[in-house]
Order: sequence, then C-alpha cells, then structure tokens
Amino acid sequence: MAFLEVRNLTKHFGGLVAVNDLSFDVEKGEILGLIGPNGAGKTTVFNLISGALRPTSGRVFFDGEDITGFLPHRIAQKGITRTFQLTSLFTEFPSVINVLTGFHMQSKAGFLRTLFHTSYTRQEEAGFMQKSMEILKALGIEDIALQGAANLPHGHTQGFGH
Repeated sequence: MAFLEVRNLTKHFGGLVAVNDLSFDVEKGEILGLIGPNGAGKTTVFNLISGALRPTSGRVFFDGEDITGFLPHRIAQKGITRTFQLTSLFTEFPSVINVLTGFHMQSKAGFLRTLFHTSYTRQEEAGFMQKSMEILKALGIEDIALQGAANLPHGHTQGFGH
C-alpha cells in the first residue's frame, strides 16, 4: 500500500475531460513530479487530491484511508496541502518560523492550552520546530534557518510553503 494512491481519477467540466483515468502511487519519502504542457490538467489533479474539486470518478487514498470527496480542510488536517505558484512569506520572520507556520493545522493544543501556554503546548511547539528544521535540512538549506526570509534568494524560499 502506497502512502498516496490515486486510482482511475477522472474530472469532466461539462463536455471537457480535464483528467482522464489517471492512476499513480507515491511512497512515503518519495518526491514525484507531474509534468505536461499548459492545459494538460496538472492543476486539476492537485485540486482533486487536495479536495478543492470533487472527481467525476476515481478514488484518492492517503495512508490507507479513502479521502475522496473530503473537504479541503479535512484533507489538510491529515497532512495534504497544496501550494500555489505565488508564495506568501512572513518576510520579517526567520526562515524556520515560515516553515513552522505550516504546522498550524496539525496542532491539537486547542485555544485554552495555547492561551495559557501549557506544557502540552510547549511540547507540541518543540516537536513542530524540530520537524521544521528537518524540512530545511532535507532541502539542504538548514544553514539559513535563522535568516529573515526577506534576505533570501527567491529559490531558497520555494520550499517553505509545504
């Protein structure tokens, strides 16, 4: 069982078939590219996986669970999000904090624990900070973790919108 499984995904917009019977697997830790010319349906595929669109037919499985038709926020809570070509960064914050903001959907601390900055909240934040540093390391840019995002070349900032 793959980490992400796309099975026979199809999307029609009226008479236009944007995606037709697409199937692929992504293993945990694998990076897979989707290439094609403009109008080939790449964005539609990402919208179908992330829940922004519902497929005409086909299924999407994430970590063994059928997430087809889930609302985007439920899919994001499970760990699948999409980014857009234009990224928005907190330019005054260090790079690692920009990565850290991507974990807000995974927090289980809740309003009161966060408000009172409980030990649970501090432990959760420490775990998210460690994961953020691991992401920077995986991208080969851990040395810029404390640099403000405004001072970085454009290419270095493209991995932040995880």
